[in-house]
Amino acid sequence: MIEEDYKIGWRQHFPTYHFNDRDIALAEYGVAAKNLESEERVFLNASNVSLVSSAALGSLLVGSSDRLASVFEDILPPYIISIVLLSIILAFSFVTLKYFSDRQRSIVFSGRKVIILRRMLGLSYGRVQLLLPNWRVEGADQPLAVRLFPGWFTYAAYPFWIVSIISTSVILFLIAYMVKQNQDIFEVSSAGLLIACISVAWFFSTMLIYRVSLLDVHETTRLIFYRRLSRLIGLPLVENIEYIIYRAKLSFYETDRLKIDTDNIKRFLVFVEDKRFYSHSGIDYKSIFRSILGLIKVKPRSGGSTIPQQVVRTLFITDLGKTYRRKFIELSLAPWLTNVFSKDIILEIYISAVRFERGCFGVVEAMEHFWGKVEKKPSNAQAFFLVERVSNVRSRLLVNKIIETAKSAKDKGLMNNSDLRALTLLYENAVRDRKIIASSNEVKKLRTLWGV
Repeated sequence: MIEEDYKIGWRQHFPTYHFNDRDIALAEYGVAAKNLESEERVFLNASNVSLVSSAALGSLLVGSSDRLASVFEDILPPYIISIVLLSIILAFSFVTLKYFSDRQRSIVFSGRKVIILRRMLGLSYGRVQLLLPNWRVEGADQPLAVRLFPGWFTYAAYPFWIVSIISTSVILFLIAYMVKQNQDIFEVSSAGLLIACISVAWFFSTMLIYRVSLLDVHETTRLIFYRRLSRLIGLPLVENIEYIIYRAKLSFYETDRLKIDTDNIKRFLVFVEDKRFYSHSGIDYKSIFRSILGLIKVKPRSGGSTIPQQVVRTLFITDLGKTYRRKFIELSLAPWLTNVFSKDIILEIYISAVRFERGCFGVVEAMEHFWGKVEKKPSNAQAFFLVERVSNVRSRLLVNKIIETAKSAKDKGLMNNSDLRALTLLYENAVRDRKIIASSNEVKKLRTLWGV
């Protein structure tokens, strides 16, 4: 998993900018703070109005049912009147929930802008979060600590409870009234169950409408479901996924800022780790089947994880020891990752953020670890070397795997004899510098097979 700001080894921090004329930034900060205050006031006032108007509308609809039925007695059947009244309360509830979700979005985006401007001006609360909790605007040091949907029992959900409880009560009454007026259509014995089911279905529908309206940038219903499921199976994901994605993108921007040409690395990454990367939707069923055959010793053992699965594992899963549960979550979230990001962005995030060696996250750290410098344009040998080191937490020289994969790369035209010689030297130097653990026989095996 990507490390936080305060941990050693992670170098991406929220940027602090400096201005020749700071008055401009201070003025912008003042405007943003006033906008946030205004949005919060509108939300509060609208909540009060919603409470009164919802109760009034519900009372009106319930109280006018008999009167409307008598007025339209010879014109419309009673059930039509009930359907019209139901449509009114459903439409009112839907529009109200969408309105409050938009207001909540405005509050959160205004709050995030305030935090960004505050950090640009150089103000940080650091680790002091006693009276100013990190999840509130007043104490947050990074904008994504302020969430679009903080929870069902927070201020953001109060409008939902108001609208949902009142509308469900009205719907319960109107359905009961419709059943009573049309006993020739509805069976009395099952009427109670029908009324209860419709009321419960509407309550959960309003919950779904409001929650989906407050999905964050990379959030989907699939992600929400598997986040909850991961908690149930004892393998919770990272707390703030949006923040982790933001940090991963920062590492990609840093790679781009350093003008590192990652084309060769991408080419070898796809070849070594996931040959069908561009054709699957996050899960490679052929690789899974092959790995199962390896487990039962029908075929040689091989990994079945795709590149999206590896990104999910590195960024979002904290406990890598629970292998089977981890694999399940990887398989579940890999399609989500391929839906919210393009394949090229996934490769960029992989190269710039995943673990290349023990304690090395991202290609920049990996280059500095192995070579003491950043290579702007990695050669074929260097690209192969880096990709082969991905997630090699034991720092071992996997001779047989290296030879087999390198020969395959040569057969496919990705490498030539010169590249193989350069690759051998890279491994020799890494072993000499104690970056990779290997015996003299293992190193000699590389030389013998590749003629160095």
